[in-house]
Amino acid sequence: MPKYPIDKLITDFDETISERDTISTLVHTAADNRAHEKEEFLAAWQEMVQWFLTRYYRVCDAWQDHRHSLVDYLKSFEELETASIQRVIAKGFLEGLTREGLRAVGRNVIKKPGVDRVLSRLRRDGVEIEILSANWSEALIQGATEGLCDRVITNSLQYDAAGRSTGDIHLHVVSARDKLREFRLRKKNPPNPDEIGDGGAPRTLYIGDSISDFLAILDADLGVLIGQNRTAMQTIERFHLPTQRLQEGTRFDSSRHYQGTILLIDSWKVLDDFLLTAE
Repeated sequence: MPKYPIDKLITDFDETISERDTISTLVHTAADNRAHEKEEFLAAWQEMVQWFLTRYYRVCDAWQDHRHSLVDYLKSFEELETASIQRVIAKGFLEGLTREGLRAVGRNVIKKPGVDRVLSRLRRDGVEIEILSANWSEALIQGATEGLCDRVITNSLQYDAAGRSTGDIHLHVVSARDKLREFRLRKKNPPNPDEIGDGGAPRTLYIGDSISDFLAILDADLGVLIGQNRTAMQTIERFHLPTQRLQEGTRFDSSRHYQGTILLIDSWKVLDDFLLTAE
């Protein structure tokens, strides 16, 4: 029976579990309901994406003063994050979708190699798994992760009496601070430092891929960043955040205190090696 150094895993979804961001997938699915204006609809969406990215990188580039904190930096994105969602709602980019249709789309989402195997094995062996995401569709994530998690915490589309989305979104998780709030509500009680290594202290691992995950990663007993997101790497360098890169075969060290260090991985295989401490 495998022995793991965690009792709970909380994970982001887009580009952490999924190979690519699925927000555009939602919009392209909605576009299929607009046969006569699909081209115009998608062109408007591309304008929206460009509007967001221009302002996003402007916020990134504006922060050259190292006297500010990481929390201040992440807070500076919140106005843009809120404004972009308001635009999505106002322009009706997500109208006409159904829950079952979104679950079907989710079942076809391409996931990162190994993620199904790792999550299913952890869950089988008693590790609680939750998904904490700023995605706009709970149903899509449910379709993509059926059987792989205990619950999904995210935003959700609003539906009319006929079961079709109105384009409105019930917002629950938008910013890095939202993720930290929800993470703290759901993580296991932190271990007593004197008990680390005894096998009995509860630990929670958080894994994500972008700067919106940083506060939860740094707060977790084990905090993991997957991939090579450019802004994430720049933020680590800018704020001199402590990191440790894990390679295939690196194992969890029960004598170490990992909280506050960002564990860098390139694949779920590396995380699997790290967590599988004993057979």
